[in-house]
Amino acid sequence: MRGPIELAARAPAKVNLVLRVGRRRPDGYHPIESLLAPLDLCDLVRVRIRRGRPGAVTCRVPGRPELDGPGNLAARAALAFRLRFGVRDAVAIRIDKRIPVTAGLGGGSSDAAAVIRCLARAYGVRDRSALAEVALSVGSDVPFFLARGAAWASGRGERLVPVRVPTIHLLLAYPRDPRLAIRAGDAYRWLDEARARSGGRRARPSRRRISYGMIDVRHLANDLEEPCMSRRPALRDVRAAVVGAGATSAIMSGSGPTVLGIFARRAEALRATSAIRGAGESGLEVHLARTVHRQPGVTPWISPRSASSRSTRKS
Repeated sequence: MRGPIELAARAPAKVNLVLRVGRRRPDGYHPIESLLAPLDLCDLVRVRIRRGRPGAVTCRVPGRPELDGPGNLAARAALAFRLRFGVRDAVAIRIDKRIPVTAGLGGGSSDAAAVIRCLARAYGVRDRSALAEVALSVGSDVPFFLARGAAWASGRGERLVPVRVPTIHLLLAYPRDPRLAIRAGDAYRWLDEARARSGGRRARPSRRRISYGMIDVRHLANDLEEPCMSRRPALRDVRAAVVGAGATSAIMSGSGPTVLGIFARRAEALRATSAIRGAGESGLEVHLARTVHRQPGVTPWISPRSASSRSTRKS
């Protein structure tokens, strides 16, 4: 009987540099056009597979017990993979979280994609279309995290066109106050209600493609931002704090509530972080990040203890 396989993958956060939202479709989804970019802010996802031993899918998130169990998108991704490819082996998932939860940064979707990538590696699955179908069955953002890097997403988010986005230095300001949390479904509903009050203006996503060979911050946009800030006025203060700290531009990422600020240089973003913390913004969790060109790969998991032991033996 073969022993367990242990694989690891970094699960990157994402930001929406552009998010245009169309009218709600009969199936309940909104068509979007969005420019998505992965970041160097990542969770670490470890997947342990008991080859030849049928069993359950388990998911554990140390320090975040509310994220444990089958409701986690990562666990749902493993279950969907097993169903699609006829796998019964026991799968144990561990997620070391660094990306804020329910923040508009795609952390849960990225964790799910990391699990799919690990399982695809373990079972030698190379059918990208089949993997994309599994990803979409778990969530609209999950297919993006199976792609190679930055992309224009359309439809529900599953139609992806790769693009080249230069390195952008970001400050991510995430309000910890649970009263400012926003569920994606609420954000889209608030947008629908705002459009109904205004007679349906801007009910279709923009079809104009933006060239990001050089980022023009005037083109950054998020249709969900204004409805969300109307319902959560404190988010306007978060955006003002980021701009006041020197950001060239600041918008809400995805369905929020995280506000991203763009800076010309990392040193400027670092100074802004210090300024926000020094101003007593204790309710904000601040991260420095930058866009990356490729999604991370999958590697065999080697525990730090094991690596240390080998190093000691070699010496």
